[in-house]
Amino acid sequence: MLDFDLNEPLMEEENNEQDDEPFIGQTFESEDEAFVFYNNYAKRHGFVVRKDRSDTRNGRTIRRDILCHRAGKQRLKVADHSKPQRNKKSSKCDCKAHMRITLKRSFDIFPEEWHVTKFVNLHNHGMISPEAMRFLPTNRTITSEDEKQILMYKEAGLQVRQIIKVMELHKNVKHGELSFIDKDVRNLFDRVKRMLGASDAKDLVDYMKSARQENKMFQYVFTVDGYRRLEHLFWCQPQSFDCPSSQ
Repeated sequence: MLDFDLNEPLMEEENNEQDDEPFIGQTFESEDEAFVFYNNYAKRHGFVVRKDRSDTRNGRTIRRDILCHRAGKQRLKVADHSKPQRNKKSSKCDCKAHMRITLKRSFDIFPEEWHVTKFVNLHNHGMISPEAMRFLPTNRTITSEDEKQILMYKEAGLQVRQIIKVMELHKNVKHGELSFIDKDVRNLFDRVKRMLGASDAKDLVDYMKSARQENKMFQYVFTVDGYRRLEHLFWCQPQSFDCPSSQ
């Protein structure tokens, strides 16, 4: 018979920070899967990783080192005083933290997998705060779905700050918790502008057609003038039709 007090809360398993730490013998189906795992681990612990040395055999990568972004030594820079000098300090400090993965089989009957064969978790530098981590370029992303929303809001006349606010409301997140910042939105606009060039109107209509093919609830209509130039364009997002049922 079990003896415990019903009024006493049951002990919950402690959230050990080491649970997500890589370990020797850990396996992954692909090199990319291993990199994503270690990259996510790095994000939670205040550093950034990058792929580095690899060994190949018969044209195949069989071993890969994934390093802390501060690995390696700072290169000596020869200053050219005839040009403006950048005083940007190198982040490299010869940090030894890394994870090594090797492609091999545990047994002959098993498929090849990527095994963690070395893991060093000794950093010789301070960690990046969680607040600062999200501002690093490597951690800022705009998904293709978000790009479509942002470009739609731009065509509707919204400014960058307004777009950020609307996206926060749409995703139901607090201010500053999006995976991108104002600068990323402006960079997106610049990239699209360069890509469209002089054919803005045609590409905009093509974009509407593509959105319609992806979701039949997306609606748009446009008119052209006597010279076949785009005159008016109206569109309506699918969520605009998601009206609550009457009680």
